[in-house]
Amino acid sequence: MTAIALQSLNFSGKLLNALYTGVKKTLEGVMIGWIIARQTQANQHVARQMIDIGEYRSDEYWNLVSDLNAKCIQSIHKEFGINEK
Repeated sequence: MTAIALQSLNFSGKLLNALYTGVKKTLEGVMIGWIIARQTQANQHVARQMIDIGEYRSDEYWNLVSDLNAKCIQSIHKEFGINEK
């Protein structure tokens, strides 16, 4: 193979690798966003049940939801290896 052909293959490989990495990161971000959205919705339901049972007062609802969501997001970030700055 000539040097030009090798350079062309090298460039094409780098381009495909960059495209693959971009698509992979985008899909990972969408997946993580979907997981967090579903879990925060479930946290609202759980918080409402905990208040209805009497474990918490109704004025603590948003604090409870916030705590559950923070723990959820921290756990998901730890699982996927995302470093928060």
